[in-house]
Amino acid sequence: MSVPGLVPSAEDDRKAIDAVRDAWVEIVASGDARGLADLVTPDYEVWAHGAPALNGPHMVVTTMGAALARYSVSQSYEPTETVVAGDWAFQRGIERIRVVPRDGGPPQEHTQRALVILHRGTDGRWRYARGMTNGLPPAASPNPGT
Repeated sequence: MSVPGLVPSAEDDRKAIDAVRDAWVEIVASGDARGLADLVTPDYEVWAHGAPALNGPHMVVTTMGAALARYSVSQSYEPTETVVAGDWAFQRGIERIRVVPRDGGPPQEHTQRALVILHRGTDGRWRYARGMTNGLPPAASPNPGT
């Protein structure tokens, strides 16, 4: 919650940004994508690796809802850098996703780089405004040249 005339500290901003991430992870784990709409700006856009862009809260809920109907999903995100500049922030890090088909089948695990841009709204809340993910390069062979 924002207090008029009070400027949040850098630590307060980082905690609030971390809380957005934690809420996202919790909502995805719950399997109910509807709560994600409140975590993104009206003009939200994300570019996921190898997939069409997702635009706006409705598309996020629809797309994630379809995925969560088919898979149980657990995520983790390890930020490597967070920069706050006024009402804008970016965070980059490593995202790990584990999906388990709800109708059976082996689990799959994905690790990728992620960059998110957040915006603090007039209500004082941070929300995701933009995002992009990109797969990690293949692991180096322990036996180069083989």
